[in-house]
Amino acid sequence: MAGTGPEDLHALAVELLDACVESLDTIPTFNPGLAGAPERRFVSPGLPVWDCCEMLTVHVDGLSESATSPAGLAQGRRQVYSRINLVSLVVTMSRCIPVIGGTQLDAIPEPDDLQSAAEQLNADGWALWNHLFNMIRNEELFEKCLEIFWDGMRAVVPSGGCAGWTTVFRVQLDGYED
Repeated sequence: MAGTGPEDLHALAVELLDACVESLDTIPTFNPGLAGAPERRFVSPGLPVWDCCEMLTVHVDGLSESATSPAGLAQGRRQVYSRINLVSLVVTMSRCIPVIGGTQLDAIPEPDDLQSAAEQLNADGWALWNHLFNMIRNEELFEKCLEIFWDGMRAVVPSGGCAGWTTVFRVQLDGYED
């Protein structure tokens, strides 16, 4: 399917953001004590700034090309025939976690509080992992994209009272002619 115009890239990022919100909002249906998607959610103009812990973002990390023919065939002529555009989309979601409240030793977060934070974060990661996969499999996410590469999910190293997940998709997005 051919692209329609310059808005295609942003529309793809919004589609992924909406799917992530839907994924995280399934969590309370399984465990009402856990939260769904954070209220702060947006397509970021680049790598999001961690100035607010409760956050869900998608940003376009880059554009690249995928091979259009088996190696060794039509070398050097790919640009003449076609190009497969791959868009790298990064999902970042974060939550607040307990931190040391001061210089007193008794201000160290309680293990139960840390474990509760881990329970929410693990539910977040698992909901994203499973629900996004099911949406892709059912052609409800990226249905216009022929090639989809999911580069896995990684826990974000806790810092400044925030922890979370990041995941990267590379998806085909056809270009447009002007």
